[in-house]
Amino acid sequence: MIRHHTSPLQQPYKWTLLAALAAVAFAPLLVAAPAAAHMKGMFKTKQEAEQRAAELKCKGAFAMGTLWMPCANEQVLHKALQNE
Repeated sequence: MIRHHTSPLQQPYKWTLLAALAAVAFAPLLVAAPAAAHMKGMFKTKQEAEQRAAELKCKGAFAMGTLWMPCANEQVLHKALQNE
């Protein structure tokens, strides 16, 4: 019977690897929530963003790249979201 011995150096490596894999697996959960919330406020059309603005009790819409966000600007949007 052949016995494989694990050297003391290999044990810490296993834990380091396990910790790194856990960090990679759970890191998206930590940053996904704010990003997802922001993406929910982005619309393909100005009209859709203006409809959401009315729900938030603000006016207008502003472009963010190729998408639209409700309210006159991001500062007003954040204030409206806090009041929601």
